[in-house]
Amino acid sequence: MLFVRSPTRHAAQSALTSPRAALTAARGEAMTAQTGGSAAPRKLWHMAVILCLTNAVAFVDRQSLPLLIDQIKGDLKVSDTEVSFLVGLAFIITYAGFSIPAGMLVDKFSRRGVMSAAIAFWSASTVFCSFATSFPMMLIGRLGIGAGESVGGPASMSLVRDAFPPEKRGRAVGIWAMGANIGGAAALLLGGAILAAINDAHEVTVPVFGAIRSWQLVLFCCAMLTFPVALLVWTFPEPARTGAKEGAGFGDALRFMRARWKVFGLVFLVNAVTIILVVPHGIWVPAMFGRVWQVPRPAIGFTLGIMTLLLAASSQFIAGTFMDRLEKAGVTNPIPLYGIAVTLLLFIPAVWMPLAPSAAMAWALLGIYMLVGTSLFTIGTAFITRLAPPDMAGKITALHFLWMGLVGTFVGTTLYAAVADRFFSASGPMAIAWSLASVAGTLDVLACLGFIALWRMTRRTA
Repeated sequence: MLFVRSPTRHAAQSALTSPRAALTAARGEAMTAQTGGSAAPRKLWHMAVILCLTNAVAFVDRQSLPLLIDQIKGDLKVSDTEVSFLVGLAFIITYAGFSIPAGMLVDKFSRRGVMSAAIAFWSASTVFCSFATSFPMMLIGRLGIGAGESVGGPASMSLVRDAFPPEKRGRAVGIWAMGANIGGAAALLLGGAILAAINDAHEVTVPVFGAIRSWQLVLFCCAMLTFPVALLVWTFPEPARTGAKEGAGFGDALRFMRARWKVFGLVFLVNAVTIILVVPHGIWVPAMFGRVWQVPRPAIGFTLGIMTLLLAASSQFIAGTFMDRLEKAGVTNPIPLYGIAVTLLLFIPAVWMPLAPSAAMAWALLGIYMLVGTSLFTIGTAFITRLAPPDMAGKITALHFLWMGLVGTFVGTTLYAAVADRFFSASGPMAIAWSLASVAGTLDVLACLGFIALWRMTRRTA
């Protein structure tokens, strides 16, 4: 389908690998297809489920904070700006800073070992956050979470790249991506359930620890869900690497991408737009329901948790399955074609949901938005996985997740807030609703145009 499917063309176009390396890669690709098609399929899908769990617990630790913002702000006596540092900047600094080293570790050492150690580290960082009594302590904990979670994406995609043949990779990526929604839902449901059980009390007495703040209890419980997954990573065999045995350095990966800068540049640009439609949008939705419709905090957490678990997670799996079927049917460039279809379907709920005439209608439209739009993350990740050669998969996907993290966590979250403050401040509580509608609608159109351009570009390449 694309140039990366042909080892001969890869060797001709790039001086990065020798003819022997190209032959090794070709043999590895054939072995991957053979393994995925016949040998121990249960082990392959067991791996996919465990990778889904690793992504889930990452998002449990990452997404547990937004529901608790107001109480943490009061207890730690911090400003809105400092709270925004904890939610976004503190996490993304280390997530971004360690992404490239994480990709290099993944391509050099045991991916299971690197991932297991990273999970244990970010779990411990979440426990540290739960005992924080000051802004600096919470900041250090959030920095640790970002550093640990930088490993998850590159390690998972490298494993998928080597274990699954092309016609099954879409589902594997989709199952892994579902973890983000499962984890986000678990954080909301667990947090909402704990807050509801204690009647949203500010403080609660628990055995051993005595009197603690309710937000500390929520963070500690979230961390306890994470530790066991560090052991589950060892329950599947690590697949043999299918790339060139002599390996490729980070400079080789950069040169590989630079030689194909048009397609990589466009994919990164489109994925930046789509991540803002998914992650930062979801961060501001609870604030919209609270401000516009005065929905109580536990109810928001419970409702969003159920919808995320049932609809957003399903969206990821449906996308992966559908792309695999298109691939198997011989459809040319199925990934950008699917992206075009998704963005066309997404426009109406993106614009109408925040401006709906009732809370019930807003919840219904949000459900459609989740079911359709969440698949954009799977689409983008699947395309990057297709473009990356096996011996560079960790490095290239690390760059991709670094880019997505910076845009999604830092740029996207600020974009919705800035538009609300600058252009709709006179609308009062409706300011965030108008911002969600205008920003999401505009970005959806841009994403659709980007997928069309990407489809045309890769079609000509093919």
